[in-house]
Amino acid sequence: MSRAALARARGMTLIEVMVAMAIITMMMVSVWSSFSATIRAMDATETIQDRHANIRNTVDRMAAEISGAYLSFNRPRAETRHFTLFEGRTNADGSNLSFSSFSHLRIRRDSNESDQTVIQYFLADDPEDSSRSHLYRRETKRLTGDLPEDLRRYAPAYVLCEDVESLELRYWDDQNQEWLDEWRTTANDAQPDRLPQRVEIKLGIEDPITNEVRYFVTQTTLPMQEKIDLEK
Repeated sequence: MSRAALARARGMTLIEVMVAMAIITMMMVSVWSSFSATIRAMDATETIQDRHANIRNTVDRMAAEISGAYLSFNRPRAETRHFTLFEGRTNADGSNLSFSSFSHLRIRRDSNESDQTVIQYFLADDPEDSSRSHLYRRETKRLTGDLPEDLRRYAPAYVLCEDVESLELRYWDDQNQEWLDEWRTTANDAQPDRLPQRVEIKLGIEDPITNEVRYFVTQTTLPMQEKIDLEK
């Protein structure tokens, strides 16, 4: 038997085994790298989709609740407080809105609550991290007749949407055919007896990939334009 035939009969040499193992290892690393990149891309896509779904749900909920805003004539003649209101204001933190609505859900039959409520939206910093700001929502159990800045005494606020960079609300004045940055039914020199015909909602959200602020915009109409008189 020749030396070549004898070497083949003995099997692979140590160098050949090491080369084969190195090739297999490189192939496994390449496959694992591709698989890991795919998993990370899928996770990132799912996170972005969940984030966008949350934002869309937030905007849709705001639009639905604002469309249920109303004003009422029903209060004692000597009463100076406004139990029904639509107060859209603008300050250094952005827009905030407080409005009366029929949308409060009574969970218990004998609870001291009403289906009439005041809902409030505003932007504020995270109490534990001032670098983050969130969109908050507050809802009272009944009409209190208090100014928007005093509603915190009656109901806590919870986060409606996290990490919101800006909240901009505009109100369409059908009489003057213009968009307004504020709408105040509690001020005699503003709009004391009427609601805006439309409200534009604009949320600014930072894109997690580009770190640029993207805007989500929608409009809603307010069908209950006439003040309600429950005594008729």
